[in-house]
Amino acid sequence: MDLHLFLVMVHVAGTILGVGGATLAEVFYVLALKDKKVDASEKLLMHANYKVIRVGLALAVISGIALVWWWVSQGNPWPLESPKMWVKDIMVVVIIINAVMISRRWVPMWLGAALSFTSWWGATILGLWRMIPYSFVEIVIGYVVAVFVVAAILEGIKKFYWRRRASEMNM
Repeated sequence: MDLHLFLVMVHVAGTILGVGGATLAEVFYVLALKDKKVDASEKLLMHANYKVIRVGLALAVISGIALVWWWVSQGNPWPLESPKMWVKDIMVVVIIINAVMISRRWVPMWLGAALSFTSWWGATILGLWRMIPYSFVEIVIGYVVAVFVVAAILEGIKKFYWRRRASEMNM
């Protein structure tokens, strides 16, 4: 196995842990708040999931930097010139800053959840999408719009689920 393949495998593993963890975080959050409080076992599960996300983030960041180094050392500067890569980098920075802001309660949960979910999925989709016909500005605008669309969808899912649970408990 050559270095490039190894780095890609680590990068994919980190992305899987991060995007999977971000998705499960939303599921766990909705389920934990079904009774409007988070009990000790739910907290433990959510904290374990956040550790998985952090491991995924570390793997993705370290392997991502190594992959850029590998490409540039091979005489191919495309990662430094690609609008897609720059937006992916912005999304990763947003994931990191957002995690700090959520942990310190500096951002409302609806926005923090939408930023995390959209950034992880957005970076994954951009990584899979080979030839993107959009400029840097177009991708960033799409990302910002997606954050607010995802926020509305996640809030709608929560309200639907909680309303459904409340009606089931009243039966």
